[in-house]
Amino acid sequence: MVVFAGPLTPGQVSFLLGVIPVFTAWIYSEFLEYKKSSSPTKSHSDTNLVELGNGTVKEDDRAVLLEGGLSKSASAKIQSGSVRVNLIRFITMDESFLLENRAVLRAMSEFGATLVYFYICDRTNIFSESKKSYSRDLFLFLYILLIIASALTSLKKHHDKSAFSGKPILYLNRHQTEEWKGWMQVLFLMYHYFAATEMYNAIRIFIAAYVWMTGFGNFSYYYIRKDFSVARFAQMMWRLNFFVAFLCCPKQ
Repeated sequence: MVVFAGPLTPGQVSFLLGVIPVFTAWIYSEFLEYKKSSSPTKSHSDTNLVELGNGTVKEDDRAVLLEGGLSKSASAKIQSGSVRVNLIRFITMDESFLLENRAVLRAMSEFGATLVYFYICDRTNIFSESKKSYSRDLFLFLYILLIIASALTSLKKHHDKSAFSGKPILYLNRHQTEEWKGWMQVLFLMYHYFAATEMYNAIRIFIAAYVWMTGFGNFSYYYIRKDFSVARFAQMMWRLNFFVAFLCCPKQ
């Protein structure tokens, strides 16, 4: 028997009412994309070649967004579209609008599904609690397996260059710090999952290193790009805190 911790709050109801239409729109956009790609008349047309070229441009825009915030091309696209018109196109399930924003709808749906999963785990007893047990051998074995899997699948050579000298950055470039932070995140999760209390001191050091690298990355961007705008600062704070802010939804 499923027992909920309490009645749904207005915030939770509004959240679900927002997630369901987005999820429905994403499913419909995937169906439209499948229907479009399976059509023999469109699969070999010149328009697809143009779309393929636009896909490459979008990949470049995504890289710029990850590195330094909103690019000029992306911001121009956002400003050119009217929020009211886009909202009407979304409500009416305009096919062209859904196809254009299929990736965004997918990301929003995945994010909403994650929050729903958190709510189920935290506020209901669908998944019963279990007692944590720690085994050093199992902990190290799983971590070594992850290291081997990552070395076989994601080991790449990057050629980051300094904005001043033009020479390759050998130490603490973006890819190295991102990889380092990713491995520490894995350790954080495993530490809490297995209740590995003997690793407490090491985890404290890793957290300090993670915080330092976050500050180092932002300082490097400000120092190289000379971008001290309020928009950049707000975007950085949003990127660091948005997940925490939305995690409050299942609690409210």
